[in-house]
Amino acid sequence: MKSPEMATMKNVNYLPNILAKMEAEDKGAFASIWVDEKGYIAEGLNVNVAFITHDKELIVPFFDKILGGCTVLRLLELAPKLVESGRLKGVTTRNISVEEAKSSAEMMFVGSTLPLLPIIAWDEQPVGDGKVGELTMALSDLVWDEKVAGSTETQRTAVPYV
Repeated sequence: MKSPEMATMKNVNYLPNILAKMEAEDKGAFASIWVDEKGYIAEGLNVNVAFITHDKELIVPFFDKILGGCTVLRLLELAPKLVESGRLKGVTTRNISVEEAKSSAEMMFVGSTLPLLPIIAWDEQPVGDGKVGELTMALSDLVWDEKVAGSTETQRTAVPYV
């Protein structure tokens, strides 16, 4: 995994990502998941990762050692709509262990070019029932609908110039 200093800022150093992708492909996998030194899920190679528990909670790993991508941040803003409708029980960012992640009901990569990509297997074991999850698709619809309609909320980050 990249150091937090390199992982929490947008930069053009994708060499670690490329090497991890090559290693994953050498092992017959599509992609890799970064895991931190404490055994917690960090992110995918150039995307965030999110999980739905069997209790219908959306979990996204903390952004303390990874980049909080624009799409996952927007997903965290949109997901409460599914809580309001009763489809999700909660939305949180927290540490999630590899064991808990692998036993999740649904899993997805989240990134600007995807925006959500369902993950149905990990280490040749099914995630949940091994099918694309209903809540993953509902979250994907929220993000896509906003992209198609055009966001009414502009996301901007003030950059302090000293």
